Amino acid sequence: MSTKKKRQFLLTYNAKSRMWTKRYKNQQFWILYSPTKTNREKYREAVRKWNRIKAEVDAGKYDAEKEARESEKKRLESVTKTGESKNRKYNPRLVKTAIRKFLKFQQSRVNSKQITPSRFKNLQYGLVSFEDQFGDRELNSITESDITRYFNGMSKRISRDEIKPSTLDSYFRAVRQFIRWATESRLIKDPIRNMRTLQVKIPKKKIHVYTKHEIQLLLDGIGKKNLHPRWQGRKVDHTILKGAILLGLNCGYTQMDISTLRVRDCEFNRKPPRIDKRRNKTGVPMQHLMWKETKNFLKDQCKGKDLDDLVFTRDDGKAIVPFAVDKDDNIIGGRSDWMGDKFTRLVKRVLGDDDPRRLRELRKTGADYVKQREVGIEKLYLGHTDSSMAGRYTKPAQKALDGVLCFMEKDFGFTDKLQPYYSKRVRQ
Repeated sequence: MSTKKKRQFLLTYNAKSRMWTKRYKNQQFWILYSPTKTNREKYREAVRKWNRIKAEVDAGKYDAEKEARESEKKRLESVTKTGESKNRKYNPRLVKTAIRKFLKFQQSRVNSKQITPSRFKNLQYGLVSFEDQFGDRELNSITESDITRYFNGMSKRISRDEIKPSTLDSYFRAVRQFIRWATESRLIKDPIRNMRTLQVKIPKKKIHVYTKHEIQLLLDGIGKKNLHPRWQGRKVDHTILKGAILLGLNCGYTQMDISTLRVRDCEFNRKPPRIDKRRNKTGVPMQHLMWKETKNFLKDQCKGKDLDDLVFTRDDGKAIVPFAVDKDDNIIGGRSDWMGDKFTRLVKRVLGDDDPRRLRELRKTGADYVKQREVGIEKLYLGHTDSSMAGRYTKPAQKALDGVLCFMEKDFGFTDKLQPYYSKRVRQ
């Protein structure tokens, strides 16, 4: 029985660069690009080119610089303004190609920690419908009329109850950001003038907050003893729920802020004791006076941990909101409902199944209290950027926030005696 003879190659195929190569007389020659090793036409062309190069090398007439110039000249001849000659697949001015390039740029911003992976995902999702409609068109061919038709078509999805107005507005924000990037990158010659109309006005929702009594009910509802008998034998760690309530009110922390809190951020020996960290979403520095119960709770959580360790983790030791690095060294992750689902179940169990409030309402409750006490301090409490001219000329009113937090601690029933870090100006 005869066996099939293995094919012998005169040249070597470099899979990483997709080039046919040859090493000859201690010199490496990069001969020809081929998308795959099995492309026979490209291989035959590469062999013909190599035979010519070999003859020139043996005769001492080979000029590497001249060869490089000739290769570059042929490459440029194949690249036209439309990218349609020689069935060229890559065209930098196509919408789908530009979107891939834009997302690659945004991923680099994630890797350099200028934006969060969640923000990158929002951009990715927001551009799907735009790519579906304009993907095979060139950016320069998109007119103001096309944008108007896109707006009208997407708006009908709201009337069909497919998406909410807030979701559509996030899609439009992603498209506006993409078009602005394409214009700055000179992929669009003439700016599209009606991009500002691509937005949805979101009606202001009613602000839901927790009362002092409800906060105490939630704290009392934490624990295994309050679970349904069906779940009594289940191993559940309720520590994170108490931490979410304390830090959500005391500091206005979100799930991400709690997840990224490290031991070094908790300054127990300062007067007053503070949590000093940057907000994960915006990078704005935040300082919050610790309540007595917050201080004691965090001290227990920090025992035996190094300064760079996370204060809160899951049962398996992983971060509450996990991040990872993929095979291309890109940062991914940044989304999780682990803590939010736990808190939502607590609210429904204690306050009723029809209660719509979630973890974020703790942050709203604290911000609303701070604003009612002293207008303007809520930005400092929330970690929002003060972009006003006065904000550039003045220091943050940290003492005023300390005083408001002292009164909040007492008014929400966490202490009977005020801490001595308040000013008479905020006293009521």
